[in-house]
This record gives sequence, structure tokens and C-alpha cells, in this order.
Amino acid sequence: MDQTMEKAGNFLPRVDDSTLNPSQVDGRVVTLTAPASTAAEQYRTLYYRLERMRALRPMKVMAVTSALAGEGKTVTAVNLALTAARANPDSRIALVDADMRGSQVSDYLGVRPKPGLFELLAGEAEMRDVVRRFKSTSLAILPSGGSCEEPTQILAGTRMKRLLQLLREAFDEVYLDLPPTLPFADASILGSQADGVLLVIRANSTPVSRVNDAVDQLGGSPVIGCVLNAAELSVAPYLRNHVKR
Repeated sequence: MDQTMEKAGNFLPRVDDSTLNPSQVDGRVVTLTAPASTAAEQYRTLYYRLERMRALRPMKVMAVTSALAGEGKTVTAVNLALTAARANPDSRIALVDADMRGSQVSDYLGVRPKPGLFELLAGEAEMRDVVRRFKSTSLAILPSGGSCEEPTQILAGTRMKRLLQLLREAFDEVYLDLPPTLPFADASILGSQADGVLLVIRANSTPVSRVNDAVDQLGGSPVIGCVLNAAELSVAPYLRNHVKR
């Protein structure tokens, strides 16, 4: 696998961004489709809150997960990574779809889904084959790739640990889209290797008990906060009043 793990400085400039179709970007990627919207502004607010936290301690690898499926973790990870790339055009930002069970990053961004993370970890592809550069930006996208019968075993393996180390060395910021926390062990495995974990919660949908269960299951991972998705601004006290600290 050493030969597949080229430095980003070597492969990123050669990535062919013609593999993307900008017209296929999902409307929920508001950072691109509606940059002046309130939703896009909320992602910018989230990003700069993370920047303030980074001033206090290093947080290069940020993981995004949720308690259950359908809460908006992927759209949060995508918008957050794109916000980072737009805020820091000279920085190298990576977005990794580590959800091999229900990958959606490629769908949201109109990116060719394969080869990707699975093929890279399986030794079937090299780094320069799996990374997509979004348009002419510094955002590098690593889709999940093909399906896998035992994602947990692969994500917990040595090759994934080495990939994360390479990403740390090659990029300024790395965003991981993880599977939901409660159904699988994947999120807790990769979350423990991140510098920070964001838990996405869907307002008026996710039971408080399941949120608390997810926080417990992520024990040992650096959970730094929750993102309330699909919420009216007036429901902000939801987390403060109900989520176990």
C-alpha cells in the first residue's frame, strides 16, 4: 500500500476535474447552490466556530456522524468541507466518504463514485485514481467506492490508519463522513482517530434517548458538539435542555 499513498502535493494537481458534473450538484448543497441563503450562512457560522476551537487546540481531522440514518450528516459534512474550501482557497481540504454502508457524497456532488476508498484500502487502486478535485478548488473528494460485505473490518484495519495519517500530513483540514453511530461500530472506530466529532441531530425527529445512546457509544471519541439539522432558530435550546452532558 505504500506505493498507493502518494503525497497530496504529487497527485492533487494532476486530478482531472472533468470527472465531475456541476449541473448534478444536489440542491441541498446550499454552500454552492444558494450561498446567500440562511442555511448557507449557518454552515459558515459552524465553520468559524470550529476555527475558534482550532485556535485553542489542533483539530485537523473532523468526523461527522449521527445517531441514526436520515438525520443529515452527509449534507452537513459536504457543506462544511465546501465552506472550508471557499473560506481558505489556498488551503488543502479533503472530504472522505467513509460511509461504505450508505454512501451519498458522490450523489450530492455529482462525482464519479468508483474507484474510491474501498478500492484504495483493498489495494485495487492508487491514491491518484480515487481522489476527485472539485472544479478548480483545493477541495479533494475521496468517495466511498464499491460496496463491501464487512466495512467495519476494513475501516478498523491498518491501511485505514495509515491513510488517515497520510491525510493528516498532506492536507490542512480533513472531513470524514461516517456511518450512523448506533447501527454500526464504524463511527466509534473512526471517531476515536479523529481530532473532533460532530453529532448531527434532526430536529423534532431524533428521540433524545437515541442521541444520548449515540454519545455513550462514541465514548472515547472527541465529541465536541452537536449540529441541529432542519431546525427553526427558536428550537436552539433543544440541545442545552435535553442532551445529556
